[in-house]
Amino acid sequence: MIAQEFETAIYAAIAGVAVGGVIKLFNKFIESDKTELATHLALRKELREELDTVKVELHQLQLELDGWKHKYFEQVQSTNELKLEVLSLSEQLNEHKKTMEWQVKNSEVDPPLDIP
Repeated sequence: MIAQEFETAIYAAIAGVAVGGVIKLFNKFIESDKTELATHLALRKELREELDTVKVELHQLQLELDGWKHKYFEQVQSTNELKLEVLSLSEQLNEHKKTMEWQVKNSEVDPPLDIP
């Protein structure tokens, strides 16, 4: 009988060790999931903060770009106004030249006095 009880005790010890090992593996699996979850949450938080920073920088760049666009279009407008003014002045100069030519052709010009 002692041999049978001893054999039963050995089986019980082996079963206890096996169950303990399975429980340890299960706990390790659960703990690793918690650790991975905590790591993922930390990474996700960091990425969100970085994304917010990038959004702020992008907004600032868009505002700066809008300012440059405004300056560019002001310069284009002033350039066009200056071109129109140059055209107008050119036309006035051409008209003045034509009237001066007409006046010179139609007026009697005395010959210079110092010709020998």
